[in-house]
This record gives sequence, structure tokens and C-alpha cells, in this order.
Amino acid sequence: MIGTAAIAATTTAATPRNTERAPLLTAVTQCRAVADAAARLACFDKSVAALDTAEANMAVVVIDRQQVDETRRNLFGVALPDTGLFGSGNDLSQIETTLTRASVDDSGRWSFVLANGTRWTQTDDYIIARPPRANDKVLIKRAALGSFRLSVGGQPGVKAKRQI
Repeated sequence: MIGTAAIAATTTAATPRNTERAPLLTAVTQCRAVADAAARLACFDKSVAALDTAEANMAVVVIDRQQVDETRRNLFGVALPDTGLFGSGNDLSQIETTLTRASVDDSGRWSFVLANGTRWTQTDDYIIARPPRANDKVLIKRAALGSFRLSVGGQPGVKAKRQI
């Protein structure tokens, strides 16, 4: 069973999200209206085969809610056009994770690698009182004018930028 799923036909990023169902999914759901059991089964077989082929050829992508949420968390801090595929681009106001490692450069600014592999760099000159350690809790919040505040181990936050 597909469960909660998002099905998106491949399009360009600049194209607004179409809120109608993909034609291949519509074909599958319309089979329920076929009265004759043998004809309904044939309809399902045909439409599911077409949907399966389209998915295998990457013409249709099927993702569940958990994958959508994980993708949104992993894209937090990355400026992308809002295609509507993963909800509104500004839905997440903050993320919480753990620190994998941190290092400081010659100017005293920190670089952070988080548990999900994302990298963040301090952009202001505020001093972090206690040096960050692996497994410290990290909280990153959206701030004014598209900036972000990153707090490590419960300390006051510093301005930070996501590195790509």
C-alpha cells in the first residue's frame, strides 16, 4: 500500500506546483468505479503497470510523509525556489540536532558539522564561551532577514550560514 504519499511528475523548478493529481494516479483511482470484477482487475493491472513504469523511469516520483519531513529538515538553511513539493519553504522555524564536530578558524569563527552531515559556519564575531563538543545539542532558528541563529550546548546563539 502506498499510504500517505506525494506523487510529482518531473517538471522544471520554476513551474508552480500543480495541485491536481497526476494523470497516472488518477487512472489507478478511477479503476475503483469499474463494476465488473474482472474488468476492474484488468484496469488496476494496466494502470498500476503504467505507474510502476513511470516511477522506474523517474517520470513520476513517489515519496511518503516521513521522506518529505526528512528532506525539509535536511534542506533547512538552503535557499531554494518554493516549488510546493515539500510544503512552504518557510514552514520550519527551527531544527534541533546534535553536533558531530566543530572547529575554529584563525579569525575565531566556528564551523559546525551536524549529525545529518550538514555544515554551518559562524558569520558574526560573538565568542562561544565553552568550546563546542561532539554530541552537544544544537538548535538553529530562523532569524531576521533570512539569517539563522545557531546555539550549541544551550549557550547563547551566534549568527550562522549553511554551507553547501
